[in-house]
Amino acid sequence: MTRSKVRAGDVLAGVGGIALLAVMFAPWYRFLEGVYVGSRTVSAGDTQQTAWQALSLTLVPLVLVALLGITLLATTVFQRTQAWPVAAQVFTSAFGVIASIWVLVRLINPPGPNFAADRLWGAWVGTLLVLVITAGACWSMRDENRP
Repeated sequence: MTRSKVRAGDVLAGVGGIALLAVMFAPWYRFLEGVYVGSRTVSAGDTQQTAWQALSLTLVPLVLVALLGITLLATTVFQRTQAWPVAAQVFTSAFGVIASIWVLVRLINPPGPNFAADRLWGAWVGTLLVLVITAGACWSMRDENRP
């Protein structure tokens, strides 16, 4: 284990990935109760939904970016060569940009009918964490201090 290779961007991406996985269990949206066109039915006692409940296809880039952020930190700490950390930086940056756009669109246009969905604190913090992971990976790539 070589802690001297860890840069601030690596830590930012890794901690952001762990935090994003935790925030995905917090409430992201509040829906009005009722049956909506498609597959969404909101019962009277279950109007607040987490990211796991409210999002379907958007979960893929969220989980992928969170795991890539954690992988970036882990490969920087545990790998003896620079090949794996550099690959993790590139993949995290590339997928982070895509996931950032995707999650920002979901923040503007929530799942289900827009009149029936309110964004809760989890959606805002989750979007911020995706941006933090992406920024950490880009910062890590730009950092020229490579031991």
